[in-house]
Amino acid sequence: MVEMTDEKLLKRVASTVEELESILGSIVINDTAILDALAQLLNTLHQQQLKTEESHRSSADQIGGEIRSLTTALVDSGLKLKGRDPILVAADVDDQSGQNPELGLLEYLYSFLPNSKAIDIGANVGNFAQRLLAAGYEVYAFEPYPPVFEQLEKIKDDKNFSDKFHPFQLAIGSTDTSMDLQVAANNSGAKWDTTLFNSLVKHPMLTDCTFKESIPVKVRSLESLVKEGKIPDSGGLLKIDSEGFDLDIVKGLGKSKFSVVMAEFWDADHPFGRSGHGNLNELVTELKSRGYGWHIVIYHCDQTATVSYYCNRRNTVRGSWGNAIFFNEYELFAKALRWCEDVLAPTLYR
Repeated sequence: MVEMTDEKLLKRVASTVEELESILGSIVINDTAILDALAQLLNTLHQQQLKTEESHRSSADQIGGEIRSLTTALVDSGLKLKGRDPILVAADVDDQSGQNPELGLLEYLYSFLPNSKAIDIGANVGNFAQRLLAAGYEVYAFEPYPPVFEQLEKIKDDKNFSDKFHPFQLAIGSTDTSMDLQVAANNSGAKWDTTLFNSLVKHPMLTDCTFKESIPVKVRSLESLVKEGKIPDSGGLLKIDSEGFDLDIVKGLGKSKFSVVMAEFWDADHPFGRSGHGNLNELVTELKSRGYGWHIVIYHCDQTATVSYYCNRRNTVRGSWGNAIFFNEYELFAKALRWCEDVLAPTLYR
Protein backbone atom coordinates (compact mmCIF):
# COMPACT_ATOMS: atom_id res chain seq x y z
CA MET A 1 0.00 0.00 0.00
CA VAL A 2 1.45 3.38 -1.04
CA GLU A 3 1.30 6.05 1.62
CA MET A 4 -0.01 9.47 0.66
CA THR A 5 2.60 12.23 0.79
CA ASP A 6 2.12 15.32 2.92
CA GLU A 7 1.68 17.47 -0.18
CA LYS A 8 -0.96 15.21 -1.73
CA LEU A 9 -2.74 14.88 1.59
CA LEU A 10 -2.95 18.63 2.10
CA LYS A 11 -4.19 19.12 -1.45
CA ARG A 12 -6.98 16.63 -0.79
CA VAL A 13 -7.84 18.37 2.47
CA ALA A 14 -7.91 21.73 0.70
CA SER A 15 -10.21 20.29 -1.97
CA THR A 16 -12.54 18.85 0.68
CA VAL A 17 -12.63 22.13 2.60
CA GLU A 18 -13.42 24.01 -0.61
CA GLU A 19 -16.27 21.61 -1.36
CA LEU A 20 -17.73 21.97 2.12
CA GLU A 21 -17.48 25.75 1.96
CA SER A 22 -19.50 25.57 -1.25
CA ILE A 23 -22.12 23.49 0.56
CA LEU A 24 -22.16 26.03 3.38
CA GLY A 25 -22.86 28.85 0.96
CA SER A 26 -25.81 27.06 -0.63
CA ILE A 27 -27.82 26.03 2.45
CA VAL A 28 -30.18 28.02 4.59
CA ILE A 29 -28.49 28.00 7.98
CA ASN A 30 -30.38 26.83 11.04
CA ASP A 31 -29.52 24.53 13.92
CA THR A 32 -30.17 21.33 11.96
CA ALA A 33 -28.23 22.52 8.93
CA ILE A 34 -25.22 23.32 11.12
CA LEU A 35 -25.28 19.85 12.62
CA ASP A 36 -25.62 18.23 9.20
CA ALA A 37 -22.74 20.20 7.73
CA LEU A 38 -20.52 19.61 10.76
CA ALA A 39 -21.24 15.89 10.62
CA GLN A 40 -20.26 15.80 6.96
CA LEU A 41 -17.16 17.90 7.63
CA LEU A 42 -15.90 15.82 10.53
CA ASN A 43 -16.68 12.50 8.89
CA THR A 44 -14.69 13.41 5.77
CA LEU A 45 -11.68 15.01 7.39
CA HIS A 46 -11.39 12.89 10.50
CA GLN A 47 -10.77 9.78 8.41
CA GLN A 48 -7.76 11.42 6.80
CA GLN A 49 -6.53 12.62 10.16
CA LEU A 50 -6.61 9.10 11.61
CA LYS A 51 -4.71 7.63 8.66
CA THR A 52 -1.84 10.09 8.96
CA GLU A 53 -1.65 10.78 12.67
CA GLU A 54 1.31 8.53 13.38
CA SER A 55 3.39 8.83 10.21
CA HIS A 56 2.60 12.43 9.30
CA ARG A 57 2.31 14.29 12.57
CA SER A 58 2.78 17.75 11.05
CA SER A 59 0.19 17.06 8.37
CA ALA A 60 -2.25 15.85 11.01
CA ASP A 61 -1.77 19.08 12.92
CA GLN A 62 -2.53 21.08 9.79
CA ILE A 63 -5.64 18.98 9.13
CA GLY A 64 -6.78 19.62 12.69
CA GLY A 65 -6.30 23.33 12.08
CA GLU A 66 -8.40 23.13 8.92
CA ILE A 67 -11.16 21.37 10.85
CA ARG A 68 -11.16 23.95 13.65
CA SER A 69 -11.05 26.87 11.22
CA LEU A 70 -13.92 25.69 9.04
CA THR A 71 -16.00 24.61 12.05
CA THR A 72 -15.63 28.09 13.55
CA ALA A 73 -16.57 29.73 10.24
CA LEU A 74 -19.59 27.47 9.91
CA VAL A 75 -20.90 28.23 13.38
CA ASP A 76 -20.24 31.96 12.93
CA SER A 77 -22.23 31.92 9.69
CA GLY A 78 -25.05 30.13 11.44
CA LEU A 79 -25.14 32.71 14.21
CA LYS A 80 -25.19 35.58 11.72
CA LEU A 81 -28.12 34.11 9.79
CA LYS A 82 -30.06 32.74 12.75
CA GLY A 83 -32.20 35.87 12.77
CA ARG A 84 -33.94 34.70 9.60
CA ASP A 85 -37.17 33.68 11.29
CA PRO A 86 -39.83 32.10 9.09
CA ILE A 87 -42.83 34.13 8.00
CA LEU A 88 -45.97 32.36 9.27
CA VAL A 89 -49.25 33.02 7.50
CA ALA A 90 -52.40 32.33 9.50
CA ALA A 91 -54.50 29.49 8.07
CA ASP A 92 -58.13 30.05 7.13
CA VAL A 93 -60.69 28.98 9.72
CA ASP A 94 -61.71 26.00 7.59
CA ASP A 95 -58.17 25.23 6.47
CA GLN A 96 -57.22 21.72 7.66
CA SER A 97 -53.53 22.61 7.77
CA GLY A 98 -54.28 25.08 10.57
CA GLN A 99 -55.39 22.30 12.91
CA ASN A 100 -53.38 19.50 11.27
CA PRO A 101 -49.92 20.70 10.27
CA GLU A 102 -49.20 17.20 8.98
CA LEU A 103 -51.10 18.21 5.84
CA GLY A 104 -48.94 21.29 5.40
CA LEU A 105 -45.82 19.15 5.73
CA LEU A 106 -46.98 16.72 3.04
CA GLU A 107 -47.78 19.61 0.71
CA TYR A 108 -44.28 20.97 1.28
CA LEU A 109 -42.58 17.60 0.70
CA TYR A 110 -44.19 17.17 -2.73
CA SER A 111 -41.40 19.19 -4.36
CA PHE A 112 -38.71 16.82 -3.06
CA LEU A 113 -40.32 13.46 -3.87
CA PRO A 114 -39.09 11.44 -6.85
CA ASN A 115 -42.61 10.07 -7.40
CA SER A 116 -45.82 12.13 -7.22
CA LYS A 117 -48.22 9.22 -6.70
CA ALA A 118 -50.01 9.16 -3.34
CA ILE A 119 -52.20 6.55 -1.65
CA ASP A 120 -54.86 7.99 0.68
CA ILE A 121 -56.35 5.30 2.94
CA GLY A 122 -59.31 6.45 5.00
CA ALA A 123 -60.04 9.29 2.59
CA ASN A 124 -63.53 10.04 3.98
CA VAL A 125 -65.18 12.78 1.84
CA GLY A 126 -61.84 13.76 0.30
CA ASN A 127 -60.82 16.98 2.05
CA PHE A 128 -57.28 15.68 2.53
CA ALA A 129 -57.15 14.19 -0.97
CA GLN A 130 -58.18 17.50 -2.55
CA ARG A 131 -55.30 19.29 -0.85
CA LEU A 132 -52.86 16.64 -2.04
CA LEU A 133 -54.23 16.95 -5.58
CA ALA A 134 -53.87 20.72 -5.48
CA ALA A 135 -50.25 20.32 -4.37
CA GLY A 136 -49.56 18.18 -7.45
CA TYR A 137 -49.98 14.59 -6.26
CA GLU A 138 -51.81 11.92 -8.23
CA VAL A 139 -54.11 10.37 -5.61
CA TYR A 140 -55.50 6.84 -5.19
CA ALA A 141 -58.16 7.23 -2.47
CA PHE A 142 -59.87 4.49 -0.45
CA GLU A 143 -63.13 4.83 1.50
CA PRO A 144 -65.39 1.84 2.37
CA TYR A 145 -68.50 3.56 3.80
CA PRO A 146 -71.05 3.91 0.93
CA PRO A 147 -72.67 7.29 1.86
CA VAL A 148 -69.25 8.89 2.32
CA PHE A 149 -67.80 7.30 -0.82
CA GLU A 150 -70.55 8.95 -2.86
CA GLN A 151 -69.20 12.35 -1.78
CA LEU A 152 -65.58 11.32 -2.29
CA GLU A 153 -66.31 10.21 -5.85
CA LYS A 154 -67.56 13.70 -6.76
CA ILE A 155 -63.97 14.95 -6.84
CA LYS A 156 -63.80 13.27 -10.25
CA ASP A 157 -66.22 15.95 -11.49
CA ASP A 158 -63.55 18.62 -11.02
CA LYS A 159 -61.86 18.91 -14.41
CA ASN A 160 -58.63 20.02 -12.70
CA PHE A 161 -58.32 16.69 -10.90
CA SER A 162 -60.30 14.18 -12.99
CA ASP A 163 -57.23 12.56 -14.58
CA LYS A 164 -55.25 12.42 -11.34
CA PHE A 165 -57.88 11.12 -8.91
CA HIS A 166 -58.72 7.43 -8.54
CA PRO A 167 -61.39 6.59 -5.89
CA PHE A 168 -62.02 3.05 -4.62
CA GLN A 169 -64.93 1.90 -2.43
CA LEU A 170 -62.74 -0.46 -0.43
CA ALA A 171 -61.27 -0.91 3.02
CA ILE A 172 -57.56 -1.76 3.20
CA GLY A 173 -56.02 -4.39 5.48
CA SER A 174 -53.29 -7.01 5.66
CA THR A 175 -55.18 -9.58 3.56
CA ASP A 176 -58.11 -9.85 1.13
CA THR A 177 -61.25 -10.59 3.12
CA SER A 178 -64.51 -9.03 4.31
CA MET A 179 -65.00 -7.34 7.68
CA ASP A 180 -67.59 -5.39 9.62
CA LEU A 181 -67.11 -1.63 9.49
CA GLN A 182 -68.11 -0.01 12.81
CA VAL A 183 -70.19 3.12 12.05
CA ALA A 184 -69.95 5.95 14.57
CA ALA A 185 -72.86 8.04 15.82
CA ASN A 186 -73.04 11.36 17.65
CA ASN A 187 -74.85 11.31 21.02
CA SER A 188 -74.39 14.97 21.93
CA GLY A 189 -76.70 16.66 19.43
CA ALA A 190 -73.86 18.90 18.23
CA LYS A 191 -73.26 19.06 14.49
CA TRP A 192 -70.00 17.35 13.66
CA ASP A 193 -68.97 14.59 11.28
CA THR A 194 -68.82 11.27 13.11
CA THR A 195 -68.00 9.35 9.92
CA LEU A 196 -64.39 10.39 10.54
CA PHE A 197 -64.40 7.81 13.37
CA ASN A 198 -65.73 4.83 11.43
CA SER A 199 -63.38 1.90 12.00
CA LEU A 200 -62.74 -1.78 11.29
CA VAL A 201 -61.87 -2.24 14.96
CA LYS A 202 -64.28 -1.76 17.84
CA HIS A 203 -62.35 0.36 20.31
CA PRO A 204 -63.35 2.68 23.19
CA MET A 205 -64.95 5.94 22.05
CA LEU A 206 -65.56 9.47 23.35
CA THR A 207 -68.42 10.05 25.79
CA ASP A 208 -70.54 11.79 23.14
CA CYS A 209 -69.75 9.36 20.32
CA THR A 210 -70.44 5.63 20.02
CA PHE A 211 -70.55 2.90 17.41
CA LYS A 212 -74.23 2.60 16.46
CA GLU A 213 -74.10 -0.20 13.90
CA SER A 214 -71.83 -2.25 11.68
CA ILE A 215 -71.95 -3.03 7.98
CA PRO A 216 -69.96 -5.62 6.00
CA VAL A 217 -67.30 -4.18 3.69
CA LYS A 218 -64.79 -5.62 1.26
CA VAL A 219 -61.16 -5.50 2.43
CA ARG A 220 -58.13 -5.68 0.14
CA SER A 221 -54.39 -5.54 0.83
CA LEU A 222 -52.20 -3.05 -0.99
CA GLU A 223 -50.06 -5.97 -2.12
CA SER A 224 -52.97 -7.66 -3.91
CA LEU A 225 -54.10 -4.40 -5.51
CA VAL A 226 -50.59 -3.90 -6.89
CA LYS A 227 -50.55 -7.43 -8.33
CA GLU A 228 -53.91 -6.74 -9.97
CA GLY A 229 -52.59 -3.49 -11.47
CA LYS A 230 -55.11 -1.29 -9.65
CA ILE A 231 -52.47 0.85 -7.94
CA PRO A 232 -48.75 1.52 -8.59
CA ASP A 233 -46.12 -0.60 -6.83
CA SER A 234 -44.29 2.48 -5.57
CA GLY A 235 -45.05 6.09 -4.84
CA GLY A 236 -44.07 9.25 -3.08
CA LEU A 237 -46.62 9.08 -0.26
CA LEU A 238 -48.70 6.56 1.66
CA LYS A 239 -51.13 8.28 4.04
CA ILE A 240 -53.08 6.03 6.44
CA ASP A 241 -55.95 7.14 8.67
CA SER A 242 -58.02 4.07 9.48
CA GLU A 243 -58.94 4.76 13.11
CA GLY A 244 -56.93 2.01 14.76
CA PHE A 245 -56.28 -0.34 11.83
CA ASP A 246 -53.12 1.34 10.49
CA LEU A 247 -50.68 -1.39 11.57
CA ASP A 248 -52.67 -4.07 9.70
CA ILE A 249 -52.56 -1.93 6.57
CA VAL A 250 -48.77 -1.57 6.80
CA LYS A 251 -48.44 -5.34 7.18
CA GLY A 252 -50.22 -5.74 3.84
CA LEU A 253 -47.74 -3.57 1.94
CA GLY A 254 -45.87 -6.45 0.38
CA LYS A 255 -42.83 -5.15 -1.53
CA SER A 256 -44.33 -1.73 -2.27
CA LYS A 257 -42.07 1.22 -1.52
CA PHE A 258 -43.05 4.78 -0.65
CA SER A 259 -40.72 7.67 0.10
CA VAL A 260 -42.98 8.83 2.95
CA VAL A 261 -45.46 6.84 5.05
CA MET A 262 -47.78 8.66 7.46
CA ALA A 263 -49.79 6.64 9.99
CA GLU A 264 -52.00 7.66 12.91
CA PHE A 265 -51.35 6.70 16.53
CA TRP A 266 -53.06 7.05 19.90
CA ASP A 267 -51.45 7.17 23.32
CA ALA A 268 -52.66 4.47 25.72
CA ASP A 269 -54.35 7.15 27.86
CA HIS A 270 -56.25 8.63 24.92
CA PRO A 271 -59.87 7.36 24.91
CA PHE A 272 -59.40 5.63 21.53
CA GLY A 273 -56.11 3.99 22.55
CA ARG A 274 -57.17 2.33 25.79
CA SER A 275 -57.70 -1.05 24.16
CA GLY A 276 -54.19 -1.06 22.68
CA HIS A 277 -55.00 0.00 19.13
CA GLY A 278 -52.94 2.71 17.44
CA ASN A 279 -49.73 1.87 19.33
CA LEU A 280 -46.80 3.99 18.09
CA ASN A 281 -44.11 1.54 19.17
CA GLU A 282 -45.64 -1.23 17.06
CA LEU A 283 -45.82 1.05 14.02
CA VAL A 284 -42.17 2.06 14.44
CA THR A 285 -41.06 -1.56 14.80
CA GLU A 286 -42.90 -2.66 11.66
CA LEU A 287 -41.78 0.24 9.49
CA LYS A 288 -38.16 0.07 10.65
CA SER A 289 -38.13 -3.57 9.55
CA ARG A 290 -39.17 -2.29 6.11
CA GLY A 291 -36.32 0.19 5.83
CA TYR A 292 -37.89 3.35 7.24
CA GLY A 293 -35.06 4.42 9.51
CA TRP A 294 -36.24 7.91 10.54
CA HIS A 295 -39.54 9.33 11.69
CA ILE A 296 -41.11 12.53 12.98
CA VAL A 297 -44.02 12.45 15.43
CA ILE A 298 -46.49 15.33 15.21
CA TYR A 299 -48.88 15.03 18.14
CA HIS A 300 -51.97 16.78 19.49
CA CYS A 301 -53.23 17.11 23.04
CA ASP A 302 -56.80 18.32 22.65
CA GLN A 303 -57.37 19.36 26.26
CA THR A 304 -54.48 21.82 26.19
CA ALA A 305 -54.69 22.66 22.45
CA THR A 306 -51.07 21.52 22.13
CA VAL A 307 -49.53 20.67 18.76
CA SER A 308 -45.84 19.78 18.85
CA TYR A 309 -43.28 17.34 17.44
CA TYR A 310 -40.30 15.16 18.28
CA CYS A 311 -38.14 12.71 16.34
CA ASN A 312 -37.13 9.06 16.32
CA ARG A 313 -38.72 8.06 19.62
CA ARG A 314 -41.21 5.25 20.22
CA ASN A 315 -42.99 6.66 23.26
CA THR A 316 -45.98 9.00 23.22
CA VAL A 317 -47.00 12.02 25.27
CA ARG A 318 -49.70 11.11 27.76
CA GLY A 319 -53.21 11.49 26.36
CA SER A 320 -52.00 12.50 22.90
CA TRP A 321 -52.93 11.44 19.41
CA GLY A 322 -51.28 12.29 16.14
CA ASN A 323 -49.37 11.07 13.14
CA ALA A 324 -45.94 9.54 12.70
CA ILE A 325 -44.26 10.39 9.40
CA PHE A 326 -41.69 7.79 8.31
CA PHE A 327 -38.83 8.22 5.82
CA ASN A 328 -36.58 5.73 4.06
CA GLU A 329 -33.97 8.39 3.16
CA TYR A 330 -32.17 10.69 5.58
CA GLU A 331 -32.12 13.64 3.16
CA LEU A 332 -35.91 13.73 2.97
CA PHE A 333 -36.21 13.34 6.73
CA ALA A 334 -33.86 16.31 7.19
CA LYS A 335 -35.99 18.51 4.92
CA ALA A 336 -39.13 17.55 6.84
CA LEU A 337 -37.41 18.21 10.16
CA ARG A 338 -36.38 21.71 9.07
CA TRP A 339 -39.98 22.44 8.11
CA CYS A 340 -41.15 21.30 11.55
CA GLU A 341 -38.47 23.44 13.25
CA ASP A 342 -39.79 26.51 11.46
CA VAL A 343 -43.50 25.85 11.98
CA LEU A 344 -43.94 23.99 15.28
CA ALA A 345 -42.65 24.24 18.83
CA PRO A 346 -40.49 21.18 19.62
CA THR A 347 -40.94 18.74 22.48
CA LEU A 348 -37.63 18.07 24.25
CA TYR A 349 -36.83 15.02 26.38
CA ARG A 350 -34.27 15.27 29.17
